[in-house]
Amino acid sequence: MISNGVTAVGTVASPIDGVWTNPSLITIHNNDNSDAVYLGGSAVTVNTGLQLVKLESYQFQLQPLEQIYCVSPKNGHNVSWMRQTI
Repeated sequence: MISNGVTAVGTVASPIDGVWTNPSLITIHNNDNSDAVYLGGSAVTVNTGLQLVKLESYQFQLQPLEQIYCVSPKNGHNVSWMRQTI
């Protein structure tokens, strides 16, 4: 199954997508052309997260019930994602 969407993130860590019960691949793309976003667990901050620079994408393999969170130095920062079960 493939699902996709756009999530607006801000200065508080937000989940990119829901929790799935199957292993999956998720691709996350930073839609912004000026600022980075930061990826990690539920406590991610702009100081501790994995930096995803402007207009870049990363792909992650997630195990069941794992979830990626995102935070930005500004509000209204759009991030696209696509998830495929494996």
